[in-house]
Amino acid sequence: MNVNEKGNVGLIKVMSDLYDKGYHCFTPFDDFSPVDLIAMDKQGNIKRLQVKYRSLLPSKGRYELAARSMVNKESKDIDRTLIDGWAVYLEEEKKVTYLPVTIMEGKGVHYIKPGEVEEIW
Repeated sequence: MNVNEKGNVGLIKVMSDLYDKGYHCFTPFDDFSPVDLIAMDKQGNIKRLQVKYRSLLPSKGRYELAARSMVNKESKDIDRTLIDGWAVYLEEEKKVTYLPVTIMEGKGVHYIKPGEVEEIW
C-alpha cells in the first residue's frame, strides 16, 4: 500500500470507530485543511483530528507518531493550535487510538507501545 492508500484506510477505520462510538464525522473539502476529520458527539462537542495510519516498527517494537504531515510530497509541521489531537490506526493491532495534542508538547515524535491506548475524550 502506498502512503495515500494508507491515509484513506486510516480515515475509513477512524470514521468507523467514531461512528460506533456515536459520533458524526465530517471531512474537509480539500487536501490542504489543517484537520483530516471533525468528529461531533450527540451533545455537539467537537474534536478536530489529524488521522494517521501507523505500522509497528519491528526494530523498535513500537509505533511512531511525528508532529508532521506530508502535503504534496513535502513534510510539513502540523499546526497544533488547530487540532485537538490525533486519531491513529494501528495496523498490526487493527484498532484506533486517540491521542491529545498535549502528547507532543516539547517534542516532535511520540512513541506508542503495542497495547497502549490513550483517549482524548
